[in-house]
Amino acid sequence: MENYRNKLEIPPEGIDTPYGYLYYPPKQGTQILFLIASFFTAILLGLIISSIPDDLSELASGAVYFVYILVFISGYAAWVGWMSTLMFNYIKLPLLKIVFGFIFRKKKPGSIEEMLPSREKVIELMVRAQKAAKTFFILSWLIGIAGGFLTMFISTSMDSTLLFALILISAVAFGYVLSYFGRRGYLPFPEE
Repeated sequence: MENYRNKLEIPPEGIDTPYGYLYYPPKQGTQILFLIASFFTAILLGLIISSIPDDLSELASGAVYFVYILVFISGYAAWVGWMSTLMFNYIKLPLLKIVFGFIFRKKKPGSIEEMLPSREKVIELMVRAQKAAKTFFILSWLIGIAGGFLTMFISTSMDSTLLFALILISAVAFGYVLSYFGRRGYLPFPEE
């Protein structure tokens, strides 16, 4: 991880690029700790929200827990998928084109620089990968709406509309926080 920081000369305060702002990612240990803390925050948030209506059944409490864990897991999975697509388009596809040209057209690559992406392409890839963390926020809306809708059918003394709003707002807020910190590099890139 330190290698690409040094080779790309990313200053600790980050750099403004034509593709957006590139944040300098924290050390990998910090990222792993934040990843673990995010997961436990999802569990804690589920515990807090499910304890607000004091007459929820165990099944209903589990469903509320699941909303926040699902925001974390599905957001991270979508982010991984998006970054895998970016990696394929920026790194693997050009290499496949060179290999295809070598095998079928007998065209030899001129140099190693021809096979590797340029500094600009790598910086663009890193900015787009950081921006891809918005998947947490996007999915939190969908999961919050679905979870809130399901809680409307739960028998509780709390008003079902209020419970729906509580689930939706808290899920979206959690997704926004994950998106914010993911954009700033606090969640580890899966390709590292």
